[in-house]
Amino acid sequence: MAALLLVLVVWGGFEIRDEAVESPAPRGVRLTAATPETGNAIEYVEGYEAGLRRAAAENRPMLVVFRAAWCHWCAELARGTLVDRRLVGLSRQFVCVVVDADRHAADCRRFGVKEFPTVVVATTKGDECRRWTGCPSVDELVSAMADTLPVARMAEADGEDATTTR
Repeated sequence: MAALLLVLVVWGGFEIRDEAVESPAPRGVRLTAATPETGNAIEYVEGYEAGLRRAAAENRPMLVVFRAAWCHWCAELARGTLVDRRLVGLSRQFVCVVVDADRHAADCRRFGVKEFPTVVVATTKGDECRRWTGCPSVDELVSAMADTLPVARMAEADGEDATTTR
């Protein structure tokens, strides 16, 4: 079988190239559609670095969702937990970031993400407060996000430099 494949590659004139792929500019993305029950959906910044810069500039903590387009459980998270009205309302006090495994594989490696979805609640500096692999319940996520807000407010009150990166 391997010999046949080699013959096809040589005979077909296939060329293997090692080309750099340019990352697209960060853009706002929406993982979920708005529903009558939730109103507006969560707005996300695409890419961890863009989200971290925005979190530092706005002095807001982060909700980071590591996902893959091909992942069934990522779709379940987007249709279930992430459209809950409590979570959508609370998300307005956060910089919400989506890290797509296919577009931002280096970020997934950097954070040791090997399973999807992985959800992280982090401070304005990117310090991880809580992590879930799989789909956290709405209550777990809302609780962790609410607990993170006082930490962000204390950092603002103390005048800490919010530009430090991970």
